[in-house]
Amino acid sequence: MSAETRRRAAENAFQRAREAGHAVEQDERFHAWIEEWIAGHIEMPEVARRYRTLLAERFAVRHVRTGTPAVENVLDASAPDAEHAFDLETEINQLMFDDEQAPNDRLPV
Repeated sequence: MSAETRRRAAENAFQRAREAGHAVEQDERFHAWIEEWIAGHIEMPEVARRYRTLLAERFAVRHVRTGTPAVENVLDASAPDAEHAFDLETEINQLMFDDEQAPNDRLPV
């Protein structure tokens, strides 16, 4: 898959998230991982794994700062059945699948 296809899929996923009212991650590390994925250096499951680690680190820091105990029933983002308001990996995969299924005579976006 070309870098152009991956970039378009990522941009479309971010746009759809914004249109749905979801915040788009602003952390530079996250965007660097997306760029690595676009370039074909890593796959989306690795981006997702790194992002889950980043979120877990934020969660831990927040609880250390506030002195509150960590909640035991927090949704495990690594669980296969975990529900997310917006799942970038799923969204990008769907957009890429849609792109592969589209007629070849379609003009590039």
